[in-house]
Amino acid sequence: MIHSGSFIGIEVPVWDVADNFGDTNLLVTNMAQASDLAKCLGENSVALMRGHGFASAARSLIEVVRLSVYLPRNARALMRARQLGGQIKYLSQGEIEARNRGYSPYSVETWRTWEYWANKAGSGHLLTRPDGGHAHPPSRIRTPER
Repeated sequence: MIHSGSFIGIEVPVWDVADNFGDTNLLVTNMAQASDLAKCLGENSVALMRGHGFASAARSLIEVVRLSVYLPRNARALMRARQLGGQIKYLSQGEIEARNRGYSPYSVETWRTWEYWANKAGSGHLLTRPDGGHAHPPSRIRTPER
């Protein structure tokens, strides 16, 4: 729907724990359920979980967090577009591929967003840049001159 959601892909499968496990608490609580969810996820990066939310998988923590931020944003945009009525034009396979082709988890743009999310979560001081440097150099303690 929106360009920042291109990594979600063209298709998002829906996993329903009740299909194979009957009435449950809707949480993944054992390896059989986890394996079934992973099978539903397949090669996709996201699977919706009926009655629960979604599961995401990616090559790095940066990418999983990115999915976790932009999937709900994309869903809200889609919901609002449907409320407005009219025809909705989704991203094409070509648009998705073009967006994803230029993506790098350690690009300047991605790193800037990663730092923003880490600082917002109160953990920016824990970041280490891909080149090994600190995202925010430690503050120097100034002592009064005598």
